[in-house]
Amino acid sequence: MKKALVFGGNVFVGKAIAEKLLKMGYTVYVLNRGNRTNPEGTIHLKADRNCLEDVLNLCKGINFDVVVDSSAYTPKQTKIAIQAINHNIKHYIHISSASVYIDENIYPYTENSKRGTCPIWGDYSTNKYLCEELLFKECKENGFPVTILRPFYIYGPENNLDRESYVIKRLLTGNQIIVPGRGLPLIQFGYIDDLCYVIELICKNNICCGRAYNISGKEYISLKGWVEICAKVLNVEPKIVLVDTSSTGFKAREWFPFRDVTMIGNCERIKQDIGFEPQYTFEEGMKKIIESIDLNQFTDGFEISDIEKSILIKLSKY
Repeated sequence: MKKALVFGGNVFVGKAIAEKLLKMGYTVYVLNRGNRTNPEGTIHLKADRNCLEDVLNLCKGINFDVVVDSSAYTPKQTKIAIQAINHNIKHYIHISSASVYIDENIYPYTENSKRGTCPIWGDYSTNKYLCEELLFKECKENGFPVTILRPFYIYGPENNLDRESYVIKRLLTGNQIIVPGRGLPLIQFGYIDDLCYVIELICKNNICCGRAYNISGKEYISLKGWVEICAKVLNVEPKIVLVDTSSTGFKAREWFPFRDVTMIGNCERIKQDIGFEPQYTFEEGMKKIIESIDLNQFTDGFEISDIEKSILIKLSKY
């Protein structure tokens, strides 16, 4: 039986990928510290991925056909991963981020758009970019079989980031939702099952080695539209307050789950190379999320943040 390793593997993206690989018939190993429950059926390699010795010892003697790294946030972590598993590996899939693109107001981003340090995203994007550069170098110099995926905003059940939950809580409790940038910036979402489907296609196709791919759904959705679609799925009337971010005295991320910047990409390359087409619209994905959760958990005792209250008071709307 083929063997797969997932770095991470027990939270949202990594967990979903591990479960997908199990369904594909792989023997699946997950490497993490063991702070959370691992997917049923996986083999746990308990280690701190920042320690080369730990990872080397655990992976010694295991020839992985596929490695998916869903938890590399620094080039050091990527370097350790390469050193530890670079023996007879067939394919290494690195989950990067669309934040590696430098905002030059040229949209949508393609895989050839300028990458590097972007002040908007801070150290996160810088480190993701450096991880990519390390992998591309290893591929060019030593034939390391890497494919890099650059998701935009991933959403789905069990999302550990307060995004879907953020809007659900405010919609169901009738609270006003303060939308930065006057609701105009465009963003792009990819449903978690679509990302897992891409992993499946890549595992079956060597043409992807040495390539990077944008991955997301087809729709470009404004911040205001995001709230409106979520409200439609929940069958409630949204109370939207559009603001100029600069007038609030706060940065958008201090009260809202997204920055007030456009983040959209062209995903034609992956369609051309392996025939990937997203299976879910954003609305369809949100419906699946709503079907999978107990909505009461989002409303019991909920209050908006103090920052939201202060903005609404300033606007005389609270």
